[in-house]
Amino acid sequence: MQTQPQPRYRHVVIVGIDGMGVFCKNTPTPCMDKIFENGAKTLSAMSMFPTISAQNWGAMLLGAAPEVHGLTNGSISQQEYTNRALPSIFTTVRQAYPDFVLCSVSNWEPINIGIIEHDIGAELQSAENGEKTTDKVVACVKTRKPNLLFIHIDDPDEGGHHYGYGTQGHLDTISRVDAMVGRIYDAYCDAGIIDDTLFLAITDHGGFKCGHGGYTDGEKYIFLGLSGKTVNKTDDFFALTRDVNAIVRYAFGLDIPAPDPDGYSSQVPAGVFSDWNVPYKTDENGTRCDLEPKEQPDFRGEHGLTRFFSEDEIKLALFFEYGAEDATGKAAFQQKGEVKYYAGGVRGAYAELGATGCLFTDDVKFGADDFTVCAWLKVDGAPASEAYYCATKTMTDSGAGFSLGFTNVATWLGVETPDPSSYQEHTTPYLRDISGGWLHVSFVFRRGENAIDLYRNFKRKRTFALPDCFKGASLDALPFTVGDEASHKLTRGNDALICMDDLLIFNKAFTDADAKRLAAYYEFDL
Repeated sequence: MQTQPQPRYRHVVIVGIDGMGVFCKNTPTPCMDKIFENGAKTLSAMSMFPTISAQNWGAMLLGAAPEVHGLTNGSISQQEYTNRALPSIFTTVRQAYPDFVLCSVSNWEPINIGIIEHDIGAELQSAENGEKTTDKVVACVKTRKPNLLFIHIDDPDEGGHHYGYGTQGHLDTISRVDAMVGRIYDAYCDAGIIDDTLFLAITDHGGFKCGHGGYTDGEKYIFLGLSGKTVNKTDDFFALTRDVNAIVRYAFGLDIPAPDPDGYSSQVPAGVFSDWNVPYKTDENGTRCDLEPKEQPDFRGEHGLTRFFSEDEIKLALFFEYGAEDATGKAAFQQKGEVKYYAGGVRGAYAELGATGCLFTDDVKFGADDFTVCAWLKVDGAPASEAYYCATKTMTDSGAGFSLGFTNVATWLGVETPDPSSYQEHTTPYLRDISGGWLHVSFVFRRGENAIDLYRNFKRKRTFALPDCFKGASLDALPFTVGDEASHKLTRGNDALICMDDLLIFNKAFTDADAKRLAAYYEFDL
């Protein structure tokens, strides 16, 4: 017989403030200061990569990292959320408490469309701005006294995009939203339920200049505040956006699964609640197996690449031996700006590209065939904002092609057909796979099967399924670019420097056996 859960609180409210980051420290917020005066608050909580809304509101409500839940700004605006294997906190609470009143009032309608299930009796409302959202919230609290209420207010993010994050215009929106949070708190007081309410305010990300999505300090650090009868007074704790789900489970006395980086991974932050002492587990970093730099063997020599793969299998072999010569002789590269070369690569020399310059060619085409792109990326000192190390499309314009990138925490894939609505992007953290400051990444395009495999350090990590429209579609909108996306502007515009060694492209979709052959070439111990 299943034990009935024992809630610690009858009411939980999540006040989501989009795009505030930790810029609230630079502007008056008297209402939140008062609400969390005797509660828990931190400016050391962190957004998950990428620092984008859907990925992080999804992490909060689903309790999983963005690479696990797979939601993007585009997907949640187009389709209802139906993943029963990873239910939202609304479904989890509904299953435990069939009679609870569940509500969401969102300034950004895609949250209600694509993150919260539509068949659980949750009351979903949208409003066009923060003030109207707050009006609906106050009415909801007064008339419905919801047990679980999620609120989304978009004003600071709009201000950041318009004025620039951290500018006076952005800060003014934060102060105005602070007054809205005060009104919401007062509504709980007026309804007579504040003493049995866990009141939580959080933001999804900050920003840099007029945008966000990278992992600079201004983008990744966020505010989190909690107030309630079991909340300790503290301003020194760590949390990730995905931990909101576990906090709600805690409040309602529900089971919290053990964290699984490849599944549900939400946890209750340490030191926040007086009756919770379960240690907080950080994501495990991989064992560093420092790579001893070796000389680059002759391409066709005794220990060369052609002893492991036939020349027919190799489309491009760019070893960066103090130049941009393709060892196969099939492609000739032009240079834009300045590309620099240094000793100390995985094999021989390596290239420094990006902010200073890039390479491009019309001689590398992909069409609709299978292919595999492999490269060593130096992740010690990697850029905080996304930097693209090779591409056949831009990231700001529509066009058929792909872009491969990385930051100091994750690899990045963008791919699109001639139909702009087909655009897909996928980000996957690599922190558990670091090897001596270098990381080997392979993207395997299985065109006939409409899928892309990601290998890191020669082991398959993820498979991304593509929509049917990708079958037979060319991926060659623009010349193949190395060291930036194909506009030659975005990585340079981010001032990102990329250190890369051995960019290899194969005329086939790698299997696990092929990955092992390449690992053997590098004498990499699997």
